[in-house]
This record gives sequence, C-alpha cells and structure tokens, in this order.
Amino acid sequence: EAGNDGTRGRPPANEDGTPHETLADQVVRLQQLISVLETQYSGDTIVLIFPDGVGPALLTCLIGGVPLSRVHELEYRSGEVRLNVDYPNARAYLSR
Repeated sequence: EAGNDGTRGRPPANEDGTPHETLADQVVRLQQLISVLETQYSGDTIVLIFPDGVGPALLTCLIGGVPLSRVHELEYRSGEVRLNVDYPNARAYLSR
C-alpha cells in the first residue's frame, strides 16, 4: 500500500539488480543531491539529466511545494527539457 500521500508504495523488483525505491526513498536522495549542489555550486547554472521522468517530476514537486501524491500529473517525457524550474513555474506545470 502506497499510503495516503503515495510515497510508500514499492514497485516490483528490477531484473538488472538496481534497487526498487519508493517515492520517499527517491525524495531523500534528491534532497541530499540538492544540498550538495547548493554547497558546491552556489550561484552557478546546473544542468541535471535524469534517466526517466520520475526524478525531474519529484524534484519539481519539491521545488514548488507540490504534494507528492500529485507527482504523476507533471508527466515529464523522455528527452524533455524544462528551464527555470522555480516555485511559480513548478506550480504552473500542474495546470497544463
């Protein structure tokens, strides 16, 4: 069961040995990444590349204060580029 906020559901195990993480697991890793980036690259422009749409959607939720239960509404496509993801823009992506 994923729970009311949708963060605790664990997907099926992967065949390639990579961990099958919950959204909550991924959020912790993204928060750690952002903390390191803020410390080491403050003031610089940073480009993040993700292997799928879940990571950037979660990051957009974290930046915009969007509940994680709505992460599926952001629908990042493979190869999609979004620039200047900040609080107002993150929330605007939900209405598209």
